[in-house]
Amino acid sequence: MLSVQTALPNLQLRPFVRSYVQRESGSSELEILEPVVARLGVMLEFQFGRPFQVPIYGTQTCLLAPQICVIGPMSQRTYCLLIRDRVETLTVLFKPEGFRAVFGIPTSTFLNVGTEGQSVLGQGVTELLEQLGNTRVFATRVQLTDRFLLHSIQRRKPLDRIHQALNALVSARSSQVRIADLAIQAGVTTRQFERKSLDYMGMSPKMLVRVARFQRALRMKSANSGSWAEVAHRLDYFDQMHMIRDFKEFAGEAPVRALGQIAPEHLISL
Repeated sequence: MLSVQTALPNLQLRPFVRSYVQRESGSSELEILEPVVARLGVMLEFQFGRPFQVPIYGTQTCLLAPQICVIGPMSQRTYCLLIRDRVETLTVLFKPEGFRAVFGIPTSTFLNVGTEGQSVLGQGVTELLEQLGNTRVFATRVQLTDRFLLHSIQRRKPLDRIHQALNALVSARSSQVRIADLAIQAGVTTRQFERKSLDYMGMSPKMLVRVARFQRALRMKSANSGSWAEVAHRLDYFDQMHMIRDFKEFAGEAPVRALGQIAPEHLISL
């Protein structure tokens, strides 16, 4: 079992950052296997204790997470996390457009991969890791991370019309939202809108819609919001088989089994 603390970022950062999450495990023989399923948004993770092992799904390969890691959005189940004793992490959960807006780096660079953080963000993020490691007080870590991100966002432009249109696409309750209409709203052609979607969010508009709907299905069932058939209907799946297909692609399992593998303290749930 992981001990979890969460906090909201500074008000200026809330258009870009969902939350900060600190997770700790005590000394134990217990191993926690956490599936990494499809999701939107980049994560920036700092490790202070024993690093995660990262088995690659369906293979015998196992990676070791770096102390600072930029983890991209996921369009499929590729990895697991193997968590053993004395793990301590602080994770910044960015909104789907947030990482690109804060740092100006195309999100498509990180799709389905984790990348060592200093190589992406430079020496400043290494200095932040040292500052975070000098305290174990979560509130202080939040303040330090706020300061680092605010310094970065001051050098960027505010969210533009394309950001707003992509946000509307991710937030839409129906899969019937027309991408061409959103492109017009953003003042670009459909082809330009598709390219911007890859740059800003890391995925095509159609994939954004599918992954966002998959995430909503997980949240609804976690909250006991009706049967799987009712969830499929409410989320505008053509039928339940189409929802099952998405779960197998995005979680590697059928819906019931996929949900059973996801615990409340897993990052996909927070």
